[in-house]
Amino acid sequence: MEDLNPVAGPEEVRSIISKLKPQQYEVGDNFRANFHIHTKASDGSLTPKEFLEQCADWANRIFKLNKSKDDLPAFSAAITDHDRVAGVKEAIALISQEPDKYKNFKFVSGCEFMFHGYKEPYSAFEAVGLGFNPFDKNLQHLMKGFASHNNVSEAKKIIESGGILSWAHPIVTPEKINEDFFTFLKANGINGVEGNYQYSRWDQEYVNSVKPILEKFIKQFKMFVTGGTDSHRKTIF
Repeated sequence: MEDLNPVAGPEEVRSIISKLKPQQYEVGDNFRANFHIHTKASDGSLTPKEFLEQCADWANRIFKLNKSKDDLPAFSAAITDHDRVAGVKEAIALISQEPDKYKNFKFVSGCEFMFHGYKEPYSAFEAVGLGFNPFDKNLQHLMKGFASHNNVSEAKKIIESGGILSWAHPIVTPEKINEDFFTFLKANGINGVEGNYQYSRWDQEYVNSVKPILEKFIKQFKMFVTGGTDSHRKTIF
């Protein structure tokens, strides 16, 4: 039987996210999670193998520094390619071949979905799905490739497969940071927000001015919070 212990199941993903603090999404000594990374399966530069090698190296480093200091895994990360899970499936296959190599790492299945269904002229938005079963036949029609035209009503199928959904990089689309859009998200089962998305290439004065407004709605609507670097380069950092 294949050993997939390094692959986090749905409940484990929820548990990890609930314990993470904002600083643990920031690249640096406290870096413990990255739930937004792209590979060559969509528009990134990393292969799934390179992704896993970097994750394992960093996880081992953190494990040595923080052994038994907390109840978090050493490092958790997800492949979240655009509207497809080929990279996720490849990563799981590689983990199953050498599970001991990834014993200090937790891999999370993921995908950045493009959804439509909000008000015109801004009907489209992206949401990161995490922890769902990438082999679920009921989800395959959602994996047509970059910028698939999926209606938000399909989000329920991702949730039925064990997944959770968080609104991706919210500050990129400030016109949606309002009560109406958050009500829309909740009504469609999107209960999270990438509130800890790393806007490293954005004007920090702008980011800092919008974040308090975003955080107000996250608290008001009781959204869980995820984050990541959204790396498209040959690095998880």
